[in-house]
Amino acid sequence: MVQDILNTIHILKNTAFGRCRQRIEEAARKAREVREGGQPKDDTRSESCETPCGVTSIMKRKHGL
Repeated sequence: MVQDILNTIHILKNTAFGRCRQRIEEAARKAREVREGGQPKDDTRSESCETPCGVTSIMKRKHGL
């Protein structure tokens, strides 16, 4: 029972960190484009970012993450 709970927490943590990494990489890519003189392209946003029901979205709304 305890192992299942710890495993679930580990999976949720990894998912949240993965999404944060994706956002950081996307922001860095946009910053490079702006620095090079181009305009950032907003059409490359992934499908998963459209629904704000993930763990990181909840934390962002609740804690301003």
